[in-house]
Amino acid sequence: MRYSKEIIEEVAARNDIIEVIGQFVDLKRKGSNYFGLCPFHKEKAASFSVSPSKQMYYCFGCNTGGDVISFCMEYGKMSFAEALQMLAERAGVSLQEEDESPKAKRIRYKRNKILEIIEEATKYYEYQLFNSNGEKGLSYLKERNVSDETIARFRLGFSNNLTRYLRKKGYSDALMLEAGLASHDERYGTHDKFWNRVMFPIQDVNSRVIGFGGRVVDNGQPKYMNSPETIVFDKGRNLFGVNGKINSIASGI
Repeated sequence: MRYSKEIIEEVAARNDIIEVIGQFVDLKRKGSNYFGLCPFHKEKAASFSVSPSKQMYYCFGCNTGGDVISFCMEYGKMSFAEALQMLAERAGVSLQEEDESPKAKRIRYKRNKILEIIEEATKYYEYQLFNSNGEKGLSYLKERNVSDETIARFRLGFSNNLTRYLRKKGYSDALMLEAGLASHDERYGTHDKFWNRVMFPIQDVNSRVIGFGGRVVDNGQPKYMNSPETIVFDKGRNLFGVNGKINSIASGI
């Protein structure tokens, strides 16, 4: 059986590693991680560490480590497919084998290219927020007491001259349009869809950026703007903060 990378990531994302391992190991919190006696070798001191932020485990005694899927494989003596099936049923995820038809491969390729260009845009927006082009955006966030930690956690940014940057990186106008990063008209040609806005990346359950919300920082209209629906962004299924991060800043901004 062959499953797509996306479905494997979704199964892992929907099974919190602390909850799964906690069924078999007595875990106690110490700082940002949890510790317990390693289930893979005999020990008296708790050297088995589980990180909720990284969704990974590691034993400092026997050097065993991995994610929630590999834990189930190791602890339950399961194959990868068996562990994936068990976790999928636990999370209510329907497993479908990957379609290997030429059409499906073309769609996967397009999805991956769009996710790639959106990630590039996210990094650019993040960079812009902290240079001279983003001063208005950063001041706007600071006026509303948004901390640097929150900015980094939610990957907030500022929109300015994205299309020019992406062209220099080798991306086509057609891909920018398909990803919802640009607009096109007879007067301006292909140009930034978001301009002079604080950018809020919208992430999926696997923490991949799939779209954006933008809040203008001057008197421009509309006040708020969201990405259009694309091959990776379904407005009916994806919301800001859906990847498990608490949306504590959207209200009032």
